Amino acid sequence: MKKILLIPLMLLTMIPMAACSGSNADLILPEQQPENSGSGDEDDSTDPADPTPGGNGRYLVLYCSRTGSTERMAQQIQKILDCDILEVEPQVAYDSDYDGMLSRAQEQLSAIRQGNYPAIKTSVEDFDDYDIVFVGYPIWYSSIATPMQTFLHNHASKLSGKRIALFATSGSSGISTSVDEARRLCSGATFTETLLLTSSTLSQMESRVSAWLETLGASRENNYPSTSMNLKITVGNRTITATMEDNAAAKDFLSRLPLEVTLNDYNNITEKIFYPSPALTTTGVIRGCAPVPGDITIYVPWNNVAIFCKSWSQSNDLIKIGHIDADGMAALNVPGNIAVKFERQ
Repeated sequence: MKKILLIPLMLLTMIPMAACSGSNADLILPEQQPENSGSGDEDDSTDPADPTPGGNGRYLVLYCSRTGSTERMAQQIQKILDCDILEVEPQVAYDSDYDGMLSRAQEQLSAIRQGNYPAIKTSVEDFDDYDIVFVGYPIWYSSIATPMQTFLHNHASKLSGKRIALFATSGSSGISTSVDEARRLCSGATFTETLLLTSSTLSQMESRVSAWLETLGASRENNYPSTSMNLKITVGNRTITATMEDNAAAKDFLSRLPLEVTLNDYNNITEKIFYPSPALTTTGVIRGCAPVPGDITIYVPWNNVAIFCKSWSQSNDLIKIGHIDADGMAALNVPGNIAVKFERQ
């Protein structure tokens, strides 16, 4: 008889235990949405967004901003360049409460370290028309704000071979950790000089942004990207031309023009070389070249550009990115170093 009475008592005891067995991670409150796992290369949860167009189709400004400081930087860049602009937005807006926002940011940064990226609303179809993609974000705990980390993660393959210019705002943190993160997220892209404004320098935004864009060679001129693969090279009072290859390394080189450099003589007028900074992208570009006079190449181990004045043996470390036209090598096939200017033709 005691055993019979014990069974219903045990069943009643188990009901509240079952109700409490789920962890807090399984509970989705009405105003919340689950974060995506970030395991794929692209975000399939949203349709691609169209950036707000400007008159200059060479540049795109991407930004995320919570307090508005990074947004003002993005708008200043857009105003100067008259270019396209797009905000990267989280799937769920951040709490207006500062402490709540910090707590969520810490949780998301911890999740990203485990490979789980928070969901965002924003995606872009392609970046083919842009010479430079400007990427702006606030710095959270020395890191890129999590919505932008997700965006870069989701679009890594599409940004491969592109030139990326990072800009950021922070209270006092430096930018170096976030730059390393961006390079890891988009390992196939090329990164330019960065711009950081802290709480003590935000008042200088207009002058600092203008100076930075001038350093990058970005301007309102040439409103539409040139599709020409032809190159003009000025050597003293002489102008010669070259035809570039249709590969990512050559396109990266063309995107940096105009460019004034000194070509250093190497190996007794075998090559004229210089070191672009940052190095030109070579990801996914076919290697291997037996150079002849006039070939413009990249020597991958050293990341230098080499224009060959003499023929050389086959090397799998060389990437051909162009060739000097006609008799143009006569201007370069001289002893010593030479100052030159590269421009699109």
